[in-house]
Amino acid sequence: MLKLFHSASLKGQTKVLGHRPRMLAIGMSLVLAGCSRGSDHNNPPGRSDATTVPSVLPNTNKPVAVPQSVGSQLAAKRKALVAEAVSALQDTQAALDFLAANDSPRALDALARATGKLDIVLAAEPQLAVAPVDVRISTHDLIATPAAVSALRKQAEVALGEDRLQDARQLIADLASEQVITVTGLPLATYPAAIKQAAALVHDGKAAEAAGTLEAALSTLVVEETVIPLPLTRAEALLARARPLSEKSQRSADEKVRLQQLLRDAHGQLDLARALGYATKTDLDALYGALNAIERNAEGTQSGEGLFDRLKDLFGSASRNSNRAKRPSDG
Repeated sequence: MLKLFHSASLKGQTKVLGHRPRMLAIGMSLVLAGCSRGSDHNNPPGRSDATTVPSVLPNTNKPVAVPQSVGSQLAAKRKALVAEAVSALQDTQAALDFLAANDSPRALDALARATGKLDIVLAAEPQLAVAPVDVRISTHDLIATPAAVSALRKQAEVALGEDRLQDARQLIADLASEQVITVTGLPLATYPAAIKQAAALVHDGKAAEAAGTLEAALSTLVVEETVIPLPLTRAEALLARARPLSEKSQRSADEKVRLQQLLRDAHGQLDLARALGYATKTDLDALYGALNAIERNAEGTQSGEGLFDRLKDLFGSASRNSNRAKRPSDG
């Protein structure tokens, strides 16, 4: 079993302080359009030294086309808004440093800059609830068979039954195969008001209270995580490759062999997703049912047209229910 890890920051070096409540749904289009990519690699002791990770296979969703000039203008606007929000966060941290150094005039200047930049963001996007300041992508890629994963799970269950919690934790620590997109943002409903309140306290000579207000504001940064399960992503991509072959009215012997191999590989990825606990039983049962119908059709020579139509919705539901939030009950 091989575990690969890769992380990338799509935003600069902003430091995020304090407790981070987790949310699961702010608009990613604003964030990703305005950020630049950087990357670093981390190979923990005892894991593979591999420095490359199999890339996430492309999503088959097709965005609505917009004129290139309009798209460029929107991207530039979003990039500018992200830069303003990041700079406001940096000014807040600078104000804290100045207060710690008993330099109230410079702290007020930093807070004034932060307020002005947040006003720009709010004026440009008055309905924006969260201003993104940092985006990071981490990829944890497990190369293992479903049987190996199941064996480790059973060992962990035995350890838990014997109250060996730490042994169980070590056994399942690497059981993930996913890409996680983490977005940190300023809550615009509360953060600008906290900056103005801190400035008023500094004016009144209450530097310690102002510092406490700023620290509280920084501790309310919103962190959202979106999990993209790699086995489900790969199964979807494999089935997208299989679809043209399946829908042919007549398949050659070679095409039939290739089709059946793609379907076997997709089935294996679903097995791995199930072993790793992604999605719900309902999601996976529906995917297996659709795949089984395609596999039965592939054994003959008739066209499989129409058999793939439900897959997009089924994979979408499975991916949504793989996120670390309260998921629908399987009954």
